[in-house]
Amino acid sequence: MLVQSLTALCILLYIAAILFLNRRLSAPNTYTKRVWLSNIAAIVGHGVLIALYLSQHGFEQLNFLSALTIIAWLLGLFSVSRGSQLASLMLRPAIFGFATVSIALLQVLPSSQPVSGNMTVELAIHIVLSLLAFSLLTLAALYAGQILYLNRVLKQRTARVLDEHLPPLMAVEQYFFRLLSAGTLLLTLALIAGMLFVDGMFAKEQLHKTILSFTAWFCFGLITLLHYTRGLRGRPMVLLTLVASVLLTLGYFGSRIVRDILLS
Repeated sequence: MLVQSLTALCILLYIAAILFLNRRLSAPNTYTKRVWLSNIAAIVGHGVLIALYLSQHGFEQLNFLSALTIIAWLLGLFSVSRGSQLASLMLRPAIFGFATVSIALLQVLPSSQPVSGNMTVELAIHIVLSLLAFSLLTLAALYAGQILYLNRVLKQRTARVLDEHLPPLMAVEQYFFRLLSAGTLLLTLALIAGMLFVDGMFAKEQLHKTILSFTAWFCFGLITLLHYTRGLRGRPMVLLTLVASVLLTLGYFGSRIVRDILLS
């Protein structure tokens, strides 16, 4: 009963936060305490819900749906940590909407398929690093999409009309590459931990996930290296980031969707 009540509360808090954020984006001077408090309340409530779930089930029952809601919470947490930065505010309604759906699915479609029946500290470290890396790189992909949007608006010469509603392109790019660098570092550590601590990482049934993850890691690493050594930026780097994000998502969630939802 407690979980159901907390789930309903979190959904209401996220809906309220989305409504306040939309008002802020349509009227720049309306970012009030109510907007900030609704954002914090939604994130805190979501965090409590995750803590309650893990206290009851532990990492042994971490599956597609529970991993999805943890990633949604991390995305929201990272976004809220940016405060009133316009680039973050523009993405936050979509992030909060994703979080709302993930919470509802966790309640409506509970899964009994565990990640592992023999959880160890080392495996937990690999899982935590993977979740953090995936969240940061997903957020980087969202900023990549925002960069493409800003470039299109600027080329169409409509930016003069929307100046007060648009973040500076250079600031968005700088934060995008910082997210990409941090996410790539965490993904590197997660893959190393996986090779050291995860049994069967290169087994036949897991090989497709491993290949996709390493291919995505190579792409992210190449983008980061080219940017910091040669100063490359712009549309090709952004598009390659989106491709790498799709590969990582397929590697992490592809088989989980089949196993945890379709076959559960």
